[in-house]
Amino acid sequence: MNEASGPAYAELHCLSNFTFLRGASHPQELIARAAELGYTALALTDECSLSGVVRAHVAAKERGVKLIIGSELTLECGLALVVLATDRHGYGRLCRLITRGRRAAAKGGYRLTRNDLTETLAHCLILWLPGEAPRAEEARWLAAHFPGEVWIAVELLRGGADRERLAALAHLARAMGLPQVASGEVHMHVRSRRKLQDALTAIRLNMPIAEVAGALHPNGERYLRERGRLAKLYPPQLLEATVQIAQRCTFSLDELRYEYPSELVPPGQTPASHLRRLTEAGARRRWPRGV
Repeated sequence: MNEASGPAYAELHCLSNFTFLRGASHPQELIARAAELGYTALALTDECSLSGVVRAHVAAKERGVKLIIGSELTLECGLALVVLATDRHGYGRLCRLITRGRRAAAKGGYRLTRNDLTETLAHCLILWLPGEAPRAEEARWLAAHFPGEVWIAVELLRGGADRERLAALAHLARAMGLPQVASGEVHMHVRSRRKLQDALTAIRLNMPIAEVAGALHPNGERYLRERGRLAKLYPPQLLEATVQIAQRCTFSLDELRYEYPSELVPPGQTPASHLRRLTEAGARRRWPRGV
């Protein structure tokens, strides 16, 4: 089986180097590799950022890959999720949410709460990232507030307990009434970038790389994996779910056009005549004896 064969698959959780000191590949490298692997789509989901989407969009058009725009977020309460924009309205909502989070924190950080999600998020799909110790309360809250728009992201990264994790998340999915979807938590386009990714982690933690082993990922599985390899790890329905989600995400940056803001002018005036009146009034205040 060559690397471009296997079941249809869309990667829905992928970080680029625009997630500073976490992602180890450029957006265009990720897109090119997704094309080589025959992926149905690739979601660029940098952490609380859309900084890489233009480069990804250009590369995706050149390569004929469907690009989904999203973002990875971790709330102050610890709830972690991936948000995917389905349409133009969802993209706008996601932009608003990211702006809110960045404005609420010092430069380089962000701060978001559950209230921010419920007040801002719409026209988006959500992948819940359950972490090492899944908290059922998080799944219950998401299911209650975003019915029909939440999936449990099942990320099997060959850590030694994939079978047990798959069974545990399946049990949780049945209990919560939530569907599951395969996901890769991608940090690099090829496995060989692992050394660079490890170095980035050491820089981020400000530690010598020889002393940071406990904070490194235990293996190099966070790359864009071959579809045949994924078929050996995931049940078919979880792979099929990635394609179904990708089909619901139809937004493209091609839809955006510059929109000149509406002029705020009094009734019966044009922008030019109103500007002239304001200018003349300002001149009288500044130079009461005449210009």
